[in-house]
Amino acid sequence: MYRNLLAHLSRPTTSLPLETIQATLAHHLAHLSPLPTPLAATAVSSPLFLSHPLTLAKLDALSTAFRHALHIKFDLLKRDAEQRSALGAVFSRAVRTRLALWVDALIKGLQGGQPIMRLACSTGVILGINDVKLTSQGFVENEVVLSLAEVMDLYKYDTFPLPSPSGAGEWEKEFQPQGDVDLLSIALILSSRSLPLISEEKLKALPLEILLQLLTATISTAFLAGKFLSSPPQPESPIMASIAPLSKLSSLAHSLLLDSRPKDGLVTAQATLTTLREICAHVETDYRTCLQEPESTALPWLRLKTLLFSTIMIAESVLSSVIYVPPTSTTTSIALTTLFALSHLAFVIQQFGGITASGDGFKELKKTVYLALDIVASQGDGEGERFVYELRDSNTNSKDTAEFVLAKKAFVLACVEQLIPVLSAECIERDVWPLCESHLSVPSHRETYESAHSVVLAVLSNNKDTVKRMVPFYTQCLVDNSGDGGLDTHQLCLAFSTFVRCACESGDSALGWFPVDSLIREIKQTRRDEKKAKRLRLGLISCVSAVRGVSMLERILVEVRRVLCGSQGKSTGPPVSANDRMEEVEKLAEEIIHHVGGVDGEKEFVIRWWSEHRATFAVDKEDTELARL
Repeated sequence: MYRNLLAHLSRPTTSLPLETIQATLAHHLAHLSPLPTPLAATAVSSPLFLSHPLTLAKLDALSTAFRHALHIKFDLLKRDAEQRSALGAVFSRAVRTRLALWVDALIKGLQGGQPIMRLACSTGVILGINDVKLTSQGFVENEVVLSLAEVMDLYKYDTFPLPSPSGAGEWEKEFQPQGDVDLLSIALILSSRSLPLISEEKLKALPLEILLQLLTATISTAFLAGKFLSSPPQPESPIMASIAPLSKLSSLAHSLLLDSRPKDGLVTAQATLTTLREICAHVETDYRTCLQEPESTALPWLRLKTLLFSTIMIAESVLSSVIYVPPTSTTTSIALTTLFALSHLAFVIQQFGGITASGDGFKELKKTVYLALDIVASQGDGEGERFVYELRDSNTNSKDTAEFVLAKKAFVLACVEQLIPVLSAECIERDVWPLCESHLSVPSHRETYESAHSVVLAVLSNNKDTVKRMVPFYTQCLVDNSGDGGLDTHQLCLAFSTFVRCACESGDSALGWFPVDSLIREIKQTRRDEKKAKRLRLGLISCVSAVRGVSMLERILVEVRRVLCGSQGKSTGPPVSANDRMEEVEKLAEEIIHHVGGVDGEKEFVIRWWSEHRATFAVDKEDTELARL
């Protein structure tokens, strides 16, 4: 059987399936005595794997054979140790020592092989080492790094019109594209599996800038430079199937380069993200103009989501390192490039609920966007305003569908909310307010609706002059959106509480009381809609901790008591169920005890007031106990 294997390995073709060769090679590498070095040398130079054209399937089979051989050898050594002695713990260490010696012999057999072949074999070995939890062997890591460096060096001569080194010409021809993937891409795919398992110090020995350029070019090729929506349907390439590990390797390499050589890292990161932005821009353009919608087939949506994941994975790694680099125009440019790239994919992001989706949602997306916005905001110099202006103008197109436009606006609003503190009043009035106004009372598209309200509240929190102009309008807006389908109870309470607090902090007590008074009037007028009335009552209660000064606090507590209980134990609003009443009293107790601040005697006053009046909120023994919360 061993001779048959050697015979097949010595020929450029075989009638046997690759899976059979792979399994047989793994078996004999593990069982060959005393050491596997000769067979490893035969395999790495085998005409069967080297024959034209070299394909990922062949090198995958070779890599997997070495990986499985390590598994088999580990099992053999464990069984041998168990048969020699029952003291398994004593021999456990010996097993790993013997396995390390066997791995050393295996790697020695690879010496002299072609770089791409050595890379495939050593990748299989290091994956096997990781599988069996063997302490990483430095010589295996060295082999992976050196073989990849040699492959990259060969590709350099093939890419640029430089004289070829002696003896390299024929081999370099193998790097021309053959079939659906070229050898450089195969090398990068193999490396994406092994390099993340190698120590960072050894990875830094690689020419990381060149590696990142090659990775970016390969990723761009996988996505057809962003034109896959307008191109004829094609079967998925091996590169596309490996986009996740390729993107992970790119993110790792960017992080290492930025940490070790920030100046070079920033330039390389900018180039990578610019390429990704161009890809995303092409995709958006084709999406807007294609006659056939991507929903008609699963493949485009899968690629669109894959592009989003790849962009986020790389951008998150870059931005996580950039925040530790002293701010420059390049760091800001990197953040802006990331945001523009993602804005082109807003229609894809919408499929995940958008940036502001409640719950954990797409955590990596949120982290990436907020990191980029933090960098832009920290830089100053009007970068935030230029970003808002450019995004605002990129939203509209008469041929766009309403869904597409809303997805774009939702992305812009989510970004604008975080930039409000660094935007001027002029920018807010010129660029931000027009984005919000038309969505404040249109709850049919929840993300733009909720984001518009969030932006308005952010504006009010950061601009006192705006508060004075906005109070009448936004008070009525909140009241109008308190019905079914509008803001939910939590959102309405938060909005009223924030709004009243901002109005009170403007220094005009009448301005601060205006929203409260409007709430009270609306509660009295709402007789038939019990759900709306309940939301309004809870909204009024949430304002207790928002008012400022003892006099205003006393005034609102009197109104809350009147609304909930009336002058003779009955509320002035519509009938209230026992459960709703209990919920409202609990909410009032929570506001009083936990949320009212201790400024200017407010806390002392409100605790004393609650002690005096809590019994009036109960009508029976059970409610009396509740009122003592």
